[in-house]
Amino acid sequence: MHTILPVAFLIATSSLINAQQLKKDNVIGFWKLKEAGFYENKEKVVKNFDNCRLMRNYAIREDGFAVYNYFEGSTGDCSPSEPRLSFWRIIDNRIQFFVDDKNILEEVVVTLNKDKTMTFSDYKPAFVKIDGDALSEKVTNTIHYDILEKQY
Repeated sequence: MHTILPVAFLIATSSLINAQQLKKDNVIGFWKLKEAGFYENKEKVVKNFDNCRLMRNYAIREDGFAVYNYFEGSTGDCSPSEPRLSFWRIIDNRIQFFVDDKNILEEVVVTLNKDKTMTFSDYKPAFVKIDGDALSEKVTNTIHYDILEKQY
């Protein structure tokens, strides 16, 4: 009985950890921006985007390529940027968009939400201290997020 409990606990813990791991099948698809913002004092601050900026999207392909389409402007005067083509890979709970091992374009922590959306949050592994410039320090350490809705 004493050996069964630790083994059962280990299996249950392992299953829980594996269930929370990010998997390729969870992120492949065409994802359109639904909401974006940042966190200030642990509170979510939602950016006011119109339909133009809400056209931003990610196409995360099974073959390891990703395309990010970025739009600026406002409704009636949208300006698309050049689509950003990159590779992508999963690292723990993050997606890394990259050109090669030395050129990482973006790295985001991924949260899969119950409403079948996905949240990308800036990956910042350590607080950056900037002596004498509190504003730059605050901006550098601000965590931004995008909530993406799967289209297909």
